[in-house]
Amino acid sequence: MGINEIKRPNCVRKSRYGCRNCKLRKVKCDEARPHCLRCRTYGVQCNFNLDTSDLQPLKERCDRSRKQIQPHCTPLRPTIDNAIWASDGMSFFKLDQYDWDLFNRFRHRTLYSLGGSDIVQIYEDHMLKASFTCPFLFHGTLAVAAVHDRYLTLSPTRRSLRESYHWSQCTTLFKTWLTQKIEEEHKDPIWTTTGTLSILAFASINAVSTDDAWPLGSPDSSDLEWLRLGSGKISLWNLVDPLRPESAFRVMIETLIRMRTPLPIRGTEGASKDLAQLCELNETSTQANNVYFTVVHSLSRVLVIPQEKIALGDALMVSNCMHNKFEDRLRNKDPVALLLLCLWYAKARRVRWWIDFRARFELPAICKYLQRYHSGNIPIQSLIPWGEIMNDV
Repeated sequence: MGINEIKRPNCVRKSRYGCRNCKLRKVKCDEARPHCLRCRTYGVQCNFNLDTSDLQPLKERCDRSRKQIQPHCTPLRPTIDNAIWASDGMSFFKLDQYDWDLFNRFRHRTLYSLGGSDIVQIYEDHMLKASFTCPFLFHGTLAVAAVHDRYLTLSPTRRSLRESYHWSQCTTLFKTWLTQKIEEEHKDPIWTTTGTLSILAFASINAVSTDDAWPLGSPDSSDLEWLRLGSGKISLWNLVDPLRPESAFRVMIETLIRMRTPLPIRGTEGASKDLAQLCELNETSTQANNVYFTVVHSLSRVLVIPQEKIALGDALMVSNCMHNKFEDRLRNKDPVALLLLCLWYAKARRVRWWIDFRARFELPAICKYLQRYHSGNIPIQSLIPWGEIMNDV
């Protein structure tokens, strides 16, 4: 029985009083007022009220938020001959009108989808201006705006040449800068770019349907690449220390600390009973003797948080544990590892749009794979989040 043939469980109902945006997009609204979770993730103003038009971008609200955060915004550095010069005074690149439009869409739209007022303040006070002297950050900024364009328009997931170019330039220049001595003024732009590359890695999915997506589709170089970059981000933390006293990211200390919240070193206390049993965790289990240990403990913490209260730090705490031997299990399509990833997607996809970008394809693909090849594994079948899949059908 195919995934589209599965009957909708009785516990999953359509939203009767949801906003018009969710009805137009044919997704289930959580009916949270004044702004539902679906609209926040999608980047549009929720329209329970009649005075808000359908699918209206968050730009107007973002403009008001920006004025509250920084009423006297310092003008960005002017350019000469439409060129952006790097800090060494030699490297430069020119922007055409399309790139300027991308930059403006990032500044007035995409920026506000990256996080709360803290991340907006960091960009307005520091990163937007720093991008004019750090070409790798500017290229990454334009690439993220292009990815966000694709997500909002529900267009095919194939990257445009423009997006691919800016992503390639960001990666190449970033690697070059990392081989040099890192000055204090470049640490924050480098940390910002690690987050930018993580967003781009999440969006690097070449599937246009569930059957094309991993683990069902043909192997692709982008499969699980986002996990490798996640582990690389942990290494860069020690290099630039975003919590150092001079860092602009100290205003995000709560989110950053959540990403590094210590987990138990032994046993099952705090772990979901179902997951602990499935993964054979007991009182003697540790990260060294059980490959699922840290993922089960971190995921168990997130599963009990109400959906509307999950922060990005909570979601990243789990994905940061999915490396080394656990990543090997995923690459080998181990059913238990696939289920844990599946449960994380179902919970984390509402946190940020770039997670949803990949989850919209890989989440149903994982469920379909488990149904097709592990239908006799009752514990796994009972934990598959079919309700989340049905919301998107």
